[in-house]
Amino acid sequence: MRLPFLSLRRAQGFHRAAAMKILVVDDEPISTKLVHFILSEEGYEVDAVDSPRGAMAMIQRQLPDLILLDVNMPQMNGFAFHQRLRENDYDIPIIFVTAKGELEDKLHGLRQGADDYIVKPFDPAELLARVQAVLRRYRKATAQASNQILRVGEFELNIADHQMTLPDKRVVLLTPREMKIMLVLAGRAGQILRREELLDMIWGEDYLGESNIVDVYIRRLRRKMEHDPANPQYIQSARGVGYKFVGK
Repeated sequence: MRLPFLSLRRAQGFHRAAAMKILVVDDEPISTKLVHFILSEEGYEVDAVDSPRGAMAMIQRQLPDLILLDVNMPQMNGFAFHQRLRENDYDIPIIFVTAKGELEDKLHGLRQGADDYIVKPFDPAELLARVQAVLRRYRKATAQASNQILRVGEFELNIADHQMTLPDKRVVLLTPREMKIMLVLAGRAGQILRREELLDMIWGEDYLGESNIVDVYIRRLRRKMEHDPANPQYIQSARGVGYKFVGK
């Protein structure tokens, strides 16, 4: 039997979407089946898992274009899983889905860097509208980045391809997180950036992971770009303060 809202949706002029992949992470079977049905009818390719562990396995096999992430799950909630994705450099649009409607929950999710937040029970048309809006923003940002090449001194940062060309013409591949750090450093070349600034700008004010994460990533970058990482020429340390990028 065809659900009434589908006839209404088509009558209102909704267009079928391109076959983009959406991953639904929710431990409620009824909710998952409904979301799967709504999105599949709209033309999306939908995968569903009932735990963050299953979601990570799916993501490692193939990156989805969007994740619908339930907040209230056992073992690891949606907020914690989103934090893990960020720590592992996965740059995937996220819409949090939850039965809670409290303002603080919404603010917490958005402060974490989620792209949107929807509360159960939701109208199918609202779900579709939010999914389409997030994907549209993400595609626009990706298209803009695809033409961006930033040159700082003798360095060239290809933002879309996550590549950095060094003064000796070597090309190194960066992770999304490494590229973000380089963009921040390059944007303030010659200036000292405190560790706390880098942490807030790259990981967000609500980051609760390892306190030395900035130093870990700086070491990774130095191994890729410095001829002698122990005596860095390009990313220099300001002892006890932070780091400075010298792009010459």
